[in-house]
Amino acid sequence: MIIEKAYFVIHEGLETEFEKAFSEAVELIAATNGYQHYSLTRSVESERKYVIFIEWDSFEAHTEGFMKSHRFEQFTKKIDPFIEHLEMEHLVLIRSDK
Repeated sequence: MIIEKAYFVIHEGLETEFEKAFSEAVELIAATNGYQHYSLTRSVESERKYVIFIEWDSFEAHTEGFMKSHRFEQFTKKIDPFIEHLEMEHLVLIRSDK
């Protein structure tokens, strides 16, 4: 399993609209082979900061299966208007109590 972590800073005042757009756009991700689960989180200290964790079967499921698909273009079209800053990385789970 690979965990995609995306850190977003949303343009001020667009937080609610971003959350709504993301809840619709995530269906495009979920339609990808190798997608497992996602969590959308927001900072307690700053309402403009979000972190999204998406679990994938493999690194390639995300980078090849989703990012090179027409769904990725549709996804970015839906959420790009809200994003002021974005950072993304892929993580490997070492240990969890889940």
